[in-house]
Amino acid sequence: MSSDPLVTDALLLTRWAHFTCLALLFGAPLFWLFAPGIFRARQQTWRMLRFAAPLAVLSGVGWLWAIFANIVGGFEATLDPENLSLFFLQTPFGVTAAARLLLLAALLVVARTKPRFAAVMVLAALLIVDQAWLGHAAEGSGAHGALMIGVYIVHVGAAFAWLGGLPPLLLAMREARPEPRRCVEALRRFSIAALVFVVLIVASGAGNAAFHVGAAFAKLPHSAYGAALAAKAALTCAMLALAGFNRFVALPRLRATGESRTLTLLVRSIALECALGLGVLAAAAVLGVTPPPQ
Repeated sequence: MSSDPLVTDALLLTRWAHFTCLALLFGAPLFWLFAPGIFRARQQTWRMLRFAAPLAVLSGVGWLWAIFANIVGGFEATLDPENLSLFFLQTPFGVTAAARLLLLAALLVVARTKPRFAAVMVLAALLIVDQAWLGHAAEGSGAHGALMIGVYIVHVGAAFAWLGGLPPLLLAMREARPEPRRCVEALRRFSIAALVFVVLIVASGAGNAAFHVGAAFAKLPHSAYGAALAAKAALTCAMLALAGFNRFVALPRLRATGESRTLTLLVRSIALECALGLGVLAAAAVLGVTPPPQ
């Protein structure tokens, strides 16, 4: 493994960028499955996905390159054909990396065609599944390892569905400003789905922490891994507080009064949720490059 800080920084930044793009590519199409209508926002979402897809490819390739550099001892060593052959043919990451490159290529092709939300969502889902073999979850073996992989997929899938659904929700809220009640149904449906996502996130997150920390739980508060996990939890709690306000305070008020002032408050709250979501993804990227306490 490389101790080069450049490799560590590359791992962190490419993971964060890739997670952000992948959350959008998975969660935004999913949002429109249960929030029909508001056509201009749908078109804006597709333009956003067409921009996110090449960024996902660039960050995804960069992430794989950084993983490769971390294994062989630095970026210079990745230029050695023998190391390249060993990476793809004799490491556990080889098949996973090759499959990921094919999925990223398919994503780029689909994103350049006519709007196909379902195709983008399916490819993003497959990338989430493939991603489980690129991090700590792949360190287990046997039934225990399979359970770790499954819990990771549920955790990341639910998180990306929630976080990636916020930008199109924000677009829908902005479009509905001339007639605030137009967005009530979209917000109601998303809030119900988000509740399911949050339950899955919390349950699978607890499982992930148990798998990775295990008997070293007492060391968690004094470790870098514990600090990143605490930051991620704090940011998630802040997002939950905003989501609760939107669902149980602002939405009933908007339904009852249709005031544009309430809609403006909702738009600002959802925008803040998006910003906090970027922080959550950054914390998740840090967790992926930080070894759990032993």
